[in-house]
Amino acid sequence: MGGAGCLGATLVPAQDGSGAGWERILGEDHPDTLTSRHNLANSYSNAGRVQDALDLSERVLADPERILGEDHPDTLSTRHNLARARDAAAAVQQPDTATPAIAPDHQPPSDTLEQPV
Repeated sequence: MGGAGCLGATLVPAQDGSGAGWERILGEDHPDTLTSRHNLANSYSNAGRVQDALDLSERVLADPERILGEDHPDTLSTRHNLARARDAAAAVQQPDTATPAIAPDHQPPSDTLEQPV
């Protein structure tokens, strides 16, 4: 595969996301090409590039379904990663409201009253 992107918190291959290197050498339907695209989508997700991971995962899923079949383990893995990418994208779009922030100077009321000593 091609070189890596610039060094930072994580490394992501410096390709356009299509697995172009593997496609050119092995062909677009070769299992290693499919794996390359699948891994790149995972790398995007791990690097926090949620939208890139989601976009690539959606494009990637059609190929293993067509080539390997809907029940093949690689297809199932790709489908699982697409679900994870969708969950991550939804989490970014909807901030967590389950735990409201409490101002530092505000303490919740106590259920018990302190007894004088």
